[in-house]
Amino acid sequence: MSQQLAVCLIAVAANVGGMLVIYAVMAYALAKFAWRGRGIFGVVAIIFVAQLFWILPALLIVVPKDPQSASSYALWFGNWLVSGFGIVLLWERANGIPRTLEDSARIDGLGTFGTWRHVVLPFVRRDLGLIAFFTLIATLLPFWGSINQPDTTNVIVLYQRISTPAEKIGIMIACSLVSALIVIAIFFVTKRRA
Repeated sequence: MSQQLAVCLIAVAANVGGMLVIYAVMAYALAKFAWRGRGIFGVVAIIFVAQLFWILPALLIVVPKDPQSASSYALWFGNWLVSGFGIVLLWERANGIPRTLEDSARIDGLGTFGTWRHVVLPFVRRDLGLIAFFTLIATLLPFWGSINQPDTTNVIVLYQRISTPAEKIGIMIACSLVSALIVIAIFFVTKRRA
């Protein structure tokens, strides 16, 4: 196994693990929004934040070490692609968790972690597995050329042809905002059908 492939697989595994933690916490927050009746504004705000959030970590992690690498794009793309879908999926599931379960957990003396573990997690466990699978696929997608052809260094040609960092950041922001609007539209369509 080449060193580049090993690094790629370790990065993807770490990304999937981190995403599971983030989405598990987000599932609890979305359940709290649903239980308190503050869902729509909170979900729309979370969608925008989630779509734009991945730009900064991608640039901070990869660009200072290798500015010509498309890895920052791969990290942003994989997480960006799944984040909006994951939020809508978790929101729909969180709406199905009865408020009485949270009340019962509080009466039984469970704190935040206990409520998440015994009330929210059983409902969202399958969705977290699906989100982890999609994150794995979406994150591996940009690295696919490196995995199939280890001697290839130019994984994402269009991204690397952009000359300035400002143009790269501009493309990420534009794509993130456009996708946020699409995900918000999907959210409202699914909300109307419910």
